[in-house]
Amino acid sequence: MTDVAVDPRIERTRAVVLEATLDELAEVGYGPLTIEAIARRAGVSKATIYRHWAGKLDLVADAVARLKQMPQPPDVDDHRARIAGLLRSLAEHVGTSRAAACIPALIEASLRDDAVREFHVRTSAERLAFITSLLDDAVADGALAEQADTRRLAELLVSPIFFRKLMAPEPFPTDEVDALVDEVLGPYWAPATARR
Repeated sequence: MTDVAVDPRIERTRAVVLEATLDELAEVGYGPLTIEAIARRAGVSKATIYRHWAGKLDLVADAVARLKQMPQPPDVDDHRARIAGLLRSLAEHVGTSRAAACIPALIEASLRDDAVREFHVRTSAERLAFITSLLDDAVADGALAEQADTRRLAELLVSPIFFRKLMAPEPFPTDEVDALVDEVLGPYWAPATARR
């Protein structure tokens, strides 16, 4: 089977439309968002959009999937440093990136549209599973206690970051990540892993 060459013009057009979708989503939210407004913002026709996406949800899902790329942990062997590094990246991503403007719109849309809710729940679960897997690795290596409920701990680690984004005037500061890790995981670290 041979690889099919992708026309760079098509890829550029897709990228422009996806960027316009994110800008429009951040500006007006999901409900008022229209294909017409996205086409206008992107400088393309509605027909061009419908050639690549089935409709509004398909387009938004594609745009948000690009946006929701999970920050990666630092490539180090120390489990605590990996977890803290990932949380610092997540706090910065949620607090200051373009994602920050789209999160409230997606949550609002998920309350009104079952398809958006399914997408939002699925992608959020995938990101939580990734963080849980880092904690599972720490348990497997003996850095965290075996009785640690890694899924619950993952939820406790990310909750303050999203709470601050949605319910507080300022995002979660990256310089508070180490204290958060100590508070949540402190009782579960093996003595050699704990840092104070």
